[in-house]
Amino acid sequence: MAALCAGSLPVSYDLRAQRTALADFSLFAFQCSDLDTLLTRAAALVSEALEVDLVKVLEHRPERQDFLLRAGVNWAPGVVGHATLPDHEESPAGYALLTGKPVVSRNIAAEDRFQINDLLLRHGVRSVVNVIIAGEEQPFGVLEVDAQHERDFDEDEIAFLRTYANLLAMAVERMRRHDELELRAREQTLLARELGHRVKNVLSLVQALASQTSVENRSAQDYRSAFLGRLQALSKAESLIFDVRADAADPRRIAEDILAPHRSSRSQTIVIKGPDVRMSARQGRMFGLALHELATNAAKHGALTVKEGHVELDWSIQGDADQPRLIVRWQEFGGPEVRRPDRSGFGSLLLQRVVGREMDGEAELDYHPDGVIYQLRVPLK
Repeated sequence: MAALCAGSLPVSYDLRAQRTALADFSLFAFQCSDLDTLLTRAAALVSEALEVDLVKVLEHRPERQDFLLRAGVNWAPGVVGHATLPDHEESPAGYALLTGKPVVSRNIAAEDRFQINDLLLRHGVRSVVNVIIAGEEQPFGVLEVDAQHERDFDEDEIAFLRTYANLLAMAVERMRRHDELELRAREQTLLARELGHRVKNVLSLVQALASQTSVENRSAQDYRSAFLGRLQALSKAESLIFDVRADAADPRRIAEDILAPHRSSRSQTIVIKGPDVRMSARQGRMFGLALHELATNAAKHGALTVKEGHVELDWSIQGDADQPRLIVRWQEFGGPEVRRPDRSGFGSLLLQRVVGREMDGEAELDYHPDGVIYQLRVPLK
């Protein structure tokens, strides 16, 4: 028979069971990738190690000020995943969460510190232990052992539960980090795909702008200014869309950015009005190009050439919830008398045909004598 170290005692069956539970759970936690499966297995191993039928894992939900019975063993049907318990200091679990210390109630019938939840009474619980499941930023919740007979949980059993709960906390944190990394990887993949799609669309649009910007009766400097102006408008619109990392565009932000150079001296020069709304990324690009074209023309020939001239840009939503349409209106006031040009350049073509087509809607340019009026009617998805 092997000799024992001085002062040592044979390892008891209970202690062996607890060590086995810790070892088994450590291996399982390393391999498991599903949180509910992990928590259920954690509860089952504690139940076996302490020979207690009822064990549960309570997930703290601070926004609801309660615990959700997230996982457990041997509870009545419909309890796990649905039952909730309060998180205030008058509940054993709430007090454990608040103090960070184990809470032991050896006889809940004689308990005068806490309000005992009816769930425990219905299941014939007599003694309970609650230990906190910590977290890196905030606790995940509480591990609770519920004995159906009065039980004097000793210090070794409480120490085992604290160690087990800490191990469980690390496993939950690992799983959370793993999920975050997977989510980020998926986001990066989607972002790269979206970026490639956008780059294709933008390059096609740049090619069209370069080929269609007229060179007739223009110096190289005039052509360069016209082309770069359109390119800058496209760049601003695309930048605003890409900032939010979504296939959506805010027409107000685009309008304020594109039209800012013409509103710098006095904001009343161009009044922008309209409800909060989102259009698609493609619509946002074309909306920005249209505004640049309108503002450039107004500054050269229209209302923005005179001090008393001004522009109103507004939009509204029409139609029902299933098929909403955005109605955009640009109208100039107080400028010189407007005359229809003898020939249509790329600017007019862009406003009347390209913008409407690319936005899946309709565009109308009216050379009204009192001031240019431009209207867009586009669907909102």
